[in-house]
Amino acid sequence: MVAFELSTDESQSTDPSLLRGLNEEQQSRLTKLLDEYLVGLENGESLDADEIVRQNPDLGPVFHSYLEKLRALYGVAAGMQPTLDAPSVPLPADKQLGDFLLHHEIGRGGMGVVYEASQQSLDRRVAIKLLPLASMLDSTQIARFKNEAHAAGLLQHPHIVPIHSVGSHQGVHYYAMQFIDGIALDAWVRERREEKIAGQSADGSKERSSDSRSESAEQRRETWKQVIQWGIDIADALHVAHENGVVHRDVKPSNLMLDRSGKIWVTDFGLARCQTEMSLTRSGDVIGTMRYMSPEQSRGQSALIDGRADEYSLAATLYECLTLRYAHEGEDAATILKKIDNEEVIPLHLLRPDLPRDLGTVISKAMSKNREDRYETAKEFAEDMKRVLLGEPTIARPPSVADRLVRLASKHRRVAFVAALIVTLGLVGSAIANAKLAAAKLVSDENAMRATRGESLAREALDRMGTRIAELLVDVPGADPVRRLLLLEMLDYYERFAAEIKNDPTLSEDFAMTLAHAGRLQSELGDSEQAIAALKRSESIYAELAGSVAANDPVRLHWATCQNNLAQALVRAGKFEDAARYFVRAMAIQRALADQGHSFPLHRDAEVSLAATLNNMGLLLMRTNATSEAESYFVKSIERLQTLLIEPVSDAKRLNGMTNDPASLKLVAVQSNLAGLLMESEPERAIHHAGQALESQLSLLQSNPSDAKIAGQTIVTLNTLGAAQSAMGRNAKAIETFEQAIELGSQVVLRWPDHPNYRRDLALSFNQLGLVRSKMKSLGKARTAFEKALEIGQPLATQFPEDAETQSMLGGVWNNYGFLQQQLGDAGAAAEAYSQAIRLQSVAVSVAPEVVRYNEFLRKHRANYQSVMESTGNSLPREELQGSIHEAN
Repeated sequence: MVAFELSTDESQSTDPSLLRGLNEEQQSRLTKLLDEYLVGLENGESLDADEIVRQNPDLGPVFHSYLEKLRALYGVAAGMQPTLDAPSVPLPADKQLGDFLLHHEIGRGGMGVVYEASQQSLDRRVAIKLLPLASMLDSTQIARFKNEAHAAGLLQHPHIVPIHSVGSHQGVHYYAMQFIDGIALDAWVRERREEKIAGQSADGSKERSSDSRSESAEQRRETWKQVIQWGIDIADALHVAHENGVVHRDVKPSNLMLDRSGKIWVTDFGLARCQTEMSLTRSGDVIGTMRYMSPEQSRGQSALIDGRADEYSLAATLYECLTLRYAHEGEDAATILKKIDNEEVIPLHLLRPDLPRDLGTVISKAMSKNREDRYETAKEFAEDMKRVLLGEPTIARPPSVADRLVRLASKHRRVAFVAALIVTLGLVGSAIANAKLAAAKLVSDENAMRATRGESLAREALDRMGTRIAELLVDVPGADPVRRLLLLEMLDYYERFAAEIKNDPTLSEDFAMTLAHAGRLQSELGDSEQAIAALKRSESIYAELAGSVAANDPVRLHWATCQNNLAQALVRAGKFEDAARYFVRAMAIQRALADQGHSFPLHRDAEVSLAATLNNMGLLLMRTNATSEAESYFVKSIERLQTLLIEPVSDAKRLNGMTNDPASLKLVAVQSNLAGLLMESEPERAIHHAGQALESQLSLLQSNPSDAKIAGQTIVTLNTLGAAQSAMGRNAKAIETFEQAIELGSQVVLRWPDHPNYRRDLALSFNQLGLVRSKMKSLGKARTAFEKALEIGQPLATQFPEDAETQSMLGGVWNNYGFLQQQLGDAGAAAEAYSQAIRLQSVAVSVAPEVVRYNEFLRKHRANYQSVMESTGNSLPREELQGSIHEAN
C-alpha cells in the first residue's frame, strides 16, 4: 500500500485554499484518513464517509473534496496490490476511456494497471496502462507516469513495445501501446520451476527411463541458448534506450514479454529516467524491484544510476532464467538488500555445470558490485553473449583469486587478521597463475621444470592456507558468507586445475589429490552427488598409483584418507553399505602403515588417521543399531589415541602445547561418542566416559573461549551426560546438565547463528530437557522446552531437506511433543504433532531406506497417531498408515 503524500501544491488539491487552511496535525490526520479510505476501496469495502466527518468535523470540507475524486476514479483503477484471489478491477459502466473500449485487466504493478482494449477509430487491439489510484494525488508520480510514455515513445526498436498514444480521461492518465499476445518472462520461469519440481518427484520414484532423462537434458541444453538469445535482444534494445538518454531502471522478468512466436519484448518504462528531466526523481529514492536492483539502486544512489544498472538487472534476470533460482535469495527487503550489497552470487557454473564456463564469466561481469567493473555499454554485454553462443573467446575474463578475495576482505574489516590472510591467499593464487603461464611459455626444459616446481609449491601453499583460513573463519561471528565464498573459490581453482591436468599421465597424483580436495569441498558445501563422484574418481586413481612399483607410503596414506572421506560422503547420502566397504579398505591401509613402528616417518599421521576412521566406522554402526560392534570400534580408536599421547612429541608440538594436537582433540571426541552409544544401555559407563571427555573439553574451552568447534563438542557431551543421568534416575542432576548445555549453546548460536550444527545441538538440549521435565510431571515447563526445541530446529528441516538425520531428529521432537500433549489432554494438538513427526520421519526413510531405526521410528510415530485418533473416535486409513514405510533389505 502506498500512502498519500499531501503537500500544498495546488495541482494536488481540488481546492487549494482548503488544504492551505489546515495546520500540520490536521494535514497528517487527513493523510491517514484518506489512506484508510483507499485501503477500504482496494479491499472491496466502502467506509462510512459521514461517520468519518462526524468524528473529524474540522476536516469535513477538504475530506469531501478529495473523496469526490476518489469515487470518480475508483471504477477505473482501484488500487495497486490486490490479493492473489481478488477479482478483476471493476470497469466503468460503459467500459469507455476516450477512443478506447476496455475489455479486462491483464496486469498491474507499482506504476499502473494494464487492460486489454480496442482502439475504435483504428480498429486495433491495444494494451492500455492507467496511473494507479494510490498515486493520483502525487504530482511527482503523475509526472513520472507521463515521463514513461514520453521516454518509451521516443524509442524505436524491434524488441521495445511501441507506444501508440497518450491521454487523460476524467482525471485518469493513461497511454496505449501495442498489445503483446503472450506471457511475461516471470511466468515462463515459474512454469520451468514447476516442471523441475515435477521432474524431481519423478526421479524420486526411480521409475523414469533413461530415454526421458536424456531428452530432458537435451531440452535443457537448447533452452539456455534461447535464454541467451533473449538476453542479446534485450541488451540491444536497452542500448538503443541508453543512446537516447533513457535508463529503464526496472528490468526484471515481469517487464519482459514473450509473444507466441517466442520473440522477447521490453516493456514498462515506468521507472525510466530521461536524463533531460533529472528533477523528477528525488535524491535517495530507491526505485525498482529489489531482487533485480543493482547495488547503487539498492543504496538509493540515484546520481550513480546509468545504463550499467540495467545491465546488472538484465544479468540477474538471465541468471534466474538459467538456474531457476533468484540471484539473491531472501523473504524480506532487509535481507535482499543486504545480500545485494554484501554477498557475491553463487557462480553460475556451480549451479549449471553443463553450461559454458565463459557464460558464467559474462554474467558475473555484468553483475559486478562495482559498476565500473561491468560492461561499458549494453551493446558490449550483448556482443559478449553472442561470442558465448558462437564458442568464441569473450572480452570478460574470470576474476583471479586475489581479485575476489581482496574484495571480500574489504567488506569484512572487523576481521582484519583474517582479511590479511585472505589477501595473502590471493597473492598465492596469483603466483599459481603466473607459474602456469611461465610453464606454458618457457621453451627450455630446465626453465619449464622450475616453473612446474614453483606451481607445485604454490598449490601446496594454497591447500594449506585455504584450509587454515576456512577453519579460522568458522570461529569468526558473521563470517559465514566470506567462508562459503572462499570455499567456492578454492573449489573453482581445483576444478580448473583438474581439467588442465587430467590427460597428463605424469600428473596423476596431482590429479587424484585435486579431485580429493574438490570432493571434500563439495561435501562441505552440501553437494553430495558431486562430492561422491569426485572422490570416487580420486580413489580409483590412487588405487592405480598404489598398485604401481613406484608407489610410496605418502601416496598410500592419501589413498586411505580419500577412502575415509568418500565413506563419510556416502554416509551423508544414506548409502551405508557402500560407506562401510570404504571405511574397511581405509583402515586396512592405515593399519599397515601405522604398524611399521615409530621409525616410520609418517607413523603418527597414520595412527591419527586410523583412529579417525575407526571412530567414523563406529558412528556408522551406531546409526544402524549395531551397538556392540560400534563399541569395539570406539574402544580401539581410544586405545590407539591414548597410546599415541604417551609417546614423545616433537619440540615444535611441545611449544605449541597439546591443546593443538590432533590426537588429543580426537580422543575427546571419541570418548564423547562412546558415551552417546552407552547412555541408554549402560548409563553408568556413559557417565564415566562423558565425564572424562567433558573435563578435557572444559579445560580446552577455558583456554580457548572463542573456539566454536570445542564449544560445539562440549554441548554434545553435555547432552549425552544429561541423558545418561536421566537414565540413572538422577533427574535433578540431568536438568542441571541440560541447562548448562542450553546456556552454552545459546551463546554459541548467538555468535554463530548460521551454523546448522550448533542450532541442531541446542534444539536437542531443549528436547532432552523437555523429556526430563515430563518424567518429573512438570508438564508446563516440559511444553515450553519442547516448543523452544521446535522453534530452533524446525527451520533446519527446510534448509536441509536431504539430510535424513536432521529430518529424523526433528520427527523425534514432534513425537515427544505429541506425547506431552496427550498427557495434557489435548488430543487435537497431539494428533497434529504426531502428523508432523510422521511427515518428517517419512522423509528420513525415503532418503535412507536401509536405516532400520528410521523405519522403527516411523512405525512408532504412526502407532502414536493411530492411538490418539482412536481415542477421539477416529482412525487413519490402513493404506495411509503403511504408505510411507520402506522395509530395509
